[in-house]
Amino acid sequence: MPSKKYKLFASDNPAEKASCAFFASPAGCRNGDTCKFSHGEPAPTSCTPAPNQVELSSDSSVSSEESDGEKPIINTPIKKEVKKEFPAQNQKVEPKKKKKRKSMDDGDIFSRPKNANNGKPREQQTPTNSNKKQKQTKTPTSTPTPKVKVEAKPQASASNFSSFLANLPVASFSIPGATPTKMKQETDAPATTPAKKATPKKKEEQGGILPTSTEVGRKWQKSVLETRKHERYNTSFDFKRHKENLSSSGIQLPWLKAKAYGSWCESNPQAIAIDCEMCESQDPLSGAKNPKALCRLSVVNAEKPEEVLLDTLVKPAWPVIDYRTRINGIAKEHLENVEFTLRHAQAFMLALCSQETVIVGHALHNDLVALNMEHDVVADSSFLFRAKDSPAATPSLKDTVKTMLKKEMPNTHDSVNDARKSLECVLHWVKNDGKVEEVERSAKRTYQATGHQLFIHRIPKMCNEEHLSSMFLKHSYILPIEVEDIQFSGSSGKTHVNFKSPRHANLAFETLDGKAEEEKSGRLQKKVYLRNGDYIRVRKMAHVKRTNGAKDGNKDTTSSP
Repeated sequence: MPSKKYKLFASDNPAEKASCAFFASPAGCRNGDTCKFSHGEPAPTSCTPAPNQVELSSDSSVSSEESDGEKPIINTPIKKEVKKEFPAQNQKVEPKKKKKRKSMDDGDIFSRPKNANNGKPREQQTPTNSNKKQKQTKTPTSTPTPKVKVEAKPQASASNFSSFLANLPVASFSIPGATPTKMKQETDAPATTPAKKATPKKKEEQGGILPTSTEVGRKWQKSVLETRKHERYNTSFDFKRHKENLSSSGIQLPWLKAKAYGSWCESNPQAIAIDCEMCESQDPLSGAKNPKALCRLSVVNAEKPEEVLLDTLVKPAWPVIDYRTRINGIAKEHLENVEFTLRHAQAFMLALCSQETVIVGHALHNDLVALNMEHDVVADSSFLFRAKDSPAATPSLKDTVKTMLKKEMPNTHDSVNDARKSLECVLHWVKNDGKVEEVERSAKRTYQATGHQLFIHRIPKMCNEEHLSSMFLKHSYILPIEVEDIQFSGSSGKTHVNFKSPRHANLAFETLDGKAEEEKSGRLQKKVYLRNGDYIRVRKMAHVKRTNGAKDGNKDTTSSP
């Protein structure tokens, strides 16, 4: 017997749920509550299908009622067609605004050179802090890879400072050939006995806080005052300017100030010598660079130079792009397992120093900026000693040690040794009541006399030494040996930039964008523009050499500062 066929028709009203024809039959609907049709009313029996009705065949043996010989119908729902809404014919469609992509701030304030990607210059000096990824310098096999070493806790009689130090994740480090240093564990309070407290004078009266509360502090007063008299002191220790420069470069780091002197620090050393080693790091998100990222901190007791209070590697917060291994001996593998951070270093300095603690060192503003620490009670060997050829200049530590102590400094910097040597030089100055000989500047005197230098002036306060060094590297692929501290007067400053040879200095000048113009003194100079539209002037140190009345940019055999 042939199976019965049923016609299933959808409801005329798409919004209304169709009735189930099987539910109305004697057998009922076998789908029960899961049926997708309505069980409330029987399906219509109209023979005339609606426009959207679809004929289906069924082999089901379930009987159903028939009317007038016609086969029953089942209404099935029709899927609604989703109509896309289109704007009216005269309605304007506003395109979606594309979000502007934030430019990656690389911390550079200078405009890019016009021919930055058009080949290489005629002569290229290997850049050491280029943005390109470099192979790490292999360290000698004799250099031990430092491990994180936590010092043993001192006995209960130790000072609060010593107890605090014992909980820091100190990472030891030593330069090959250098005398290994051990941090002394204090089991007794320091021998320094503070004298009767003297009433400190107001900061306004002295031009800054002075160490007046202890006998040790008063011993260093004259060196602190003499440091502040130097022409470059106000600029170098202008911490407000340093903060603004870091902030404009995208570096947002917390700064600290020491607390006032009190009973809490009476047993702490009242004078210390410090030295920091820095590397260059970069924020992978914003592209901001920190050219003074702290990577090693060494602190020596100024009253007991043999006592090292702290010597540790420091892990930078951002990935390092230039370890400066050639300078500090620190390579990538040395910092991998280090847990000591800048915040640990700041906590250590805050636990050790009061406002009156005398900090001794060479070019101390660089170390304090690396630590993000404001402190003005300093005895700086770079400001206490005068250069023989230029009284306003700051002699290097190497030249100062050679002149004052008759000793040679190693080429690789060791922060413990540097802290001790600067301390020895300042102690020599204190012992002789400031009556010391002038420093013979070997290298810088040669730079000035043989054309190794370029002179830069009209420098805005937002610019620092690292900006200038980066500018020469990007424009000429030549990295200066040194950018001397910028001397600011009013809203602008000036400085000298030293190169490896006169040829490097001339090539760096020639490859700068812009036309060379002769200024009043007979020297050639160029304008280098900043991103904000302002500009600086870069000038040769030598006068223009004239041949047959024509102007020529070749170096003359004589030069003047």
